Amino acid sequence: MKTRRLLICVTILALGSGVCASGTALAQDTPVAQETQTVQTAPAPSKAGPFAQGKVRVGFYGGLGSTFNQSYLILGAGVGFFLFDGLEAGVDGEGWLLQDPTIGKVTPQLRYVFYQAGAIKPYLGAFYRYTFIGSPYEDYSSYGGRFGIAYQQGRSYLAIGGVYERYTSDNFSDNDTIYPEVAFWLSF
Repeated sequence: MKTRRLLICVTILALGSGVCASGTALAQDTPVAQETQTVQTAPAPSKAGPFAQGKVRVGFYGGLGSTFNQSYLILGAGVGFFLFDGLEAGVDGEGWLLQDPTIGKVTPQLRYVFYQAGAIKPYLGAFYRYTFIGSPYEDYSSYGGRFGIAYQQGRSYLAIGGVYERYTSDNFSDNDTIYPEVAFWLSF
């Protein structure tokens, strides 16, 4: 079985932000209560920008794929959380639709974006993917890595890279596959 895919991704990065709050407290150690004000300031912005620790990624994608000698519509979504500056842990889910069997995929992953670079930011990642297929086919899993560069222009990024995927099932004519990935990231 040979699988091919072409996806167009739109990802929204950095949905977290610092909080600035103020409050009032009464001092009781003098005969007349005095009002004092405490101000909590937001932390200085990280040089990692949208790839900073605590930021969230939300993404949606769609495209076309082929397997079982059929063409599919692919729709998916994902979410990620930056554990440290540049290091994201996330999970994506996708459905291969409009053919029989319908296929579902769940992909937990790690990705590191080299945010320290200038306008062109390289990235590397690793993933595990579990694929659900209806009867009479067997579900299968795969794992792999991704690499690429993201070009920054203002709050938007165009990411171009490649993916290596290794299937763990013997049902494939070729257990190793390499395919391109193109994504558009927006930062808020």
